[in-house]
Amino acid sequence: MTLRKRNRYDRMLIGWLIGTMVPIVIFLITYQVKYSEMEFLVFLKSMWQMKIFLKLLSLCVFPNLGFFFLFYRNKYDMAARGVIMATFIYAFVVLFAKLI
Repeated sequence: MTLRKRNRYDRMLIGWLIGTMVPIVIFLITYQVKYSEMEFLVFLKSMWQMKIFLKLLSLCVFPNLGFFFLFYRNKYDMAARGVIMATFIYAFVVLFAKLI
């Protein structure tokens, strides 16, 4: 049985931070590319009123899949778990917001 040396990036916190920050960055990029002519708070309010905010947030989580597979392929299992954990947190937030 061989013990593999654990990489310093193979941490659940690293995966969780990436899984949390990537959707936010994608959301901000979407705002900058398509809607930068309006103020950010006006953008958020109008997205919420049109009931598009949660749909856009759900789509912004998809890049996490790429990071999950990247970590999984490189055998960074703890980091991959962190990405999955962040993705589930987003899913629960969207589900909770839809139920309210």
